[in-house]
Amino acid sequence: MKASLPLSVVWRAQSNSIRLRGVLKLWLCELWLLLMSSGLNAKLPLEEDVDFINEYVNLHNELRGTVFPPGVNLRFMTWDVALSRTARAWGKKCVFERNTHLDKVHESHPVFTDIGENMWVGPEKDFTATNAIRSWHEERKSYNYVNDTCIEDEDCSHYIQLVWDHSYKVGCAVTPCAKVGAITYAALFICNYAPGGTLTRRPYQAGQFCSRCTNEEKCIDFLCGNADRDEAAYYQFWYPPWETPRPLVCNRLCFFVLFMRLASLGLCVIIVMIIQNRFPVVLTESPMIMSVEEGVNTEDEIVVEEGEEEIQEEEDEQ
Repeated sequence: MKASLPLSVVWRAQSNSIRLRGVLKLWLCELWLLLMSSGLNAKLPLEEDVDFINEYVNLHNELRGTVFPPGVNLRFMTWDVALSRTARAWGKKCVFERNTHLDKVHESHPVFTDIGENMWVGPEKDFTATNAIRSWHEERKSYNYVNDTCIEDEDCSHYIQLVWDHSYKVGCAVTPCAKVGAITYAALFICNYAPGGTLTRRPYQAGQFCSRCTNEEKCIDFLCGNADRDEAAYYQFWYPPWETPRPLVCNRLCFFVLFMRLASLGLCVIIVMIIQNRFPVVLTESPMIMSVEEGVNTEDEIVVEEGEEEIQEEEDEQ
């Protein structure tokens, strides 16, 4: 007959099995949530995706270069990373409202102080940068260039910003939102422009394409381009100060502190190894050993001391 295991051993084995199953279920649940969350954003491009950037920058220049009436001084547009980060930061709020930080100095860009904005919202499944930008361009049908007016109850502001002559930097981002207004599973697409446009004048001067480009500019696709002005600036360590949650950024000071800490740690290890090699006894511990006799003597001494204290107390009482 096989001897049965003690109850404590059986319970320990069962509890370990239950704990293992619980951990496995929790891990599978977290994995499922991770896959689901990553799948929600898989359709939408990141703001620094090269294909995404080329799509909206090229389309901006195409539409600006084919305005009617033709424009004499529209500038060629290039991508700006800080503007796209601002678009992403505001998009996280999932509200179809103007960015309240655009009017605050250096809260939307480290250099430019006059920032423009266009916004589009729609179902995530229907989003492409091309569709969103062309919807802004469709507002030209409601805009009268000669009179500089827009049809009543219509919005022409997106089109005006799209073809604003002085704007030459653009940065866009699209954000998935559970709900924006009445739209569920929405995509919020935002483009920021520098310098930004206004509604105080016509968006550009009409005339022959590129006829008002400066001497430093050259005509590129019917737009005024400038190599120095159009050069990309990456603003590596700049992010909107109001963005939440804040991106984890390590600037030059951060890298210097990290390097010094690692160097100090390495130096300490080297010093310890040298000391151990040259003076092996210094860092070794000698265990304290107490013999039985010493222990007995110590106890006897304690008893004697207690007896002396009792005698002293009796004498004091007398």
